[in-house]
Amino acid sequence: MIRWLKNKIAMLSFAFGSVEKNALNQNGGVLTEKAGEERRVNQGTLADDLKQGIISQEVKDLRWRTYKVMKAAEGFSSSIIGYDKDGFPITNSKKKNKNIGLNKIKIDGFDTYSVQLVVDNSEITADSKTVINNDMIDMFDQCVINYDNNGEVLSATHGEITGEEYFATTKPTFPIIITRDSISKFDIEQYTKKMVVRSVSDTIKLLEFYVSKYPDEYNRTSRLFISDIKKAIIEPSKSTILQFNEVNFISNKTLGTYDLMEYKYKILSFDKIIDFNGHYVIKFLSEVIIDGGDIVNQYREEMLEERYKNKTEKK
Repeated sequence: MIRWLKNKIAMLSFAFGSVEKNALNQNGGVLTEKAGEERRVNQGTLADDLKQGIISQEVKDLRWRTYKVMKAAEGFSSSIIGYDKDGFPITNSKKKNKNIGLNKIKIDGFDTYSVQLVVDNSEITADSKTVINNDMIDMFDQCVINYDNNGEVLSATHGEITGEEYFATTKPTFPIIITRDSISKFDIEQYTKKMVVRSVSDTIKLLEFYVSKYPDEYNRTSRLFISDIKKAIIEPSKSTILQFNEVNFISNKTLGTYDLMEYKYKILSFDKIIDFNGHYVIKFLSEVIIDGGDIVNQYREEMLEERYKNKTEKK
C-alpha cells in the first residue's frame, strides 16, 4: 500500500511539474504538445532569422540596404560652417575625391608611370571562431586538472597553448592574395608592407611590392627572407619568391579607389628589384583581369531597388 501511494505521489509531482513548466514558459504551449514541437516566440521575425543564421528575404533586403548606405556614405566629410539661432552647428557635407593623397605618395624615379592604387597589406587579425576551429591547435590540447587540499577536483582547463605553439600553427592572412603553381621558399605577400599599382596603360600595370630592408625582430624568418631577396637581385631566375601567376585583392581603405572593389592581375614578367627609402621594391609587369569590380552587386535585390526607385512607403 505504501509503495502504491509513493508511486501515485511521484506521478502527481511529475504532472504538476509539467504544468508549472508550461505555465511559466513564454512559448505558451498546450499541455498535449510534444516538447520537440514548440515554436519560438520570435520565430519568423528578422531578429530571429539573424540570430539563427537564416537567409530569409528580409535578411537579404537588410544586407543590400546596409551595403547601399555604406556605399552612399563612403568618402563623405562634414565641416561646421556656422551655427543656427539655437546654437546648433550648421554643417556642409561633400564627397572626397577617391584619388586624393596619391600625389603625396613617395615613389622611386626609376619608372615614370603614374600611381593608380596604394594597397595597405597589414595583417588581417583572425576572429575568435577561426582561432577556436584551428584543427592544428588540437594537437596541443592537454587537460589540466586543479585539486583542492583534500585532493578533490576543483576545475579542469582545456585548450592551453603557448605563444610559440599558437604562431606555429596559425597561418596569418593578408589583403593581397597570390596564386602560385609551385611552392615558394617564402611567400612575398607575408613580408609586403604595401603594394603600389602604377599604370603603364589601360590594360598593363606595374605592380610594386614594398618589403622592408631590415629584419623584423618579431619574425624570425624575416632575416632569411631578406637574404633571399639579395640573392634574387643578382640571379632573379633562380628565386622561387618571384615565381607566381596572379595577384588579387579587395580594396579596404585603399588609396585611389573605394572600398569593396575587386582587383586582379595576371603576372606577365618580373621587372626588377630596387633599393628605395628603406625598402626593397620588387616590380612585376602585369595584365589587368579585373579592374575594380564591385563585389556587393552580387547581393543586389531588384525588388527592393524598385521600391527605392518608386519611393514606395515602407510597410
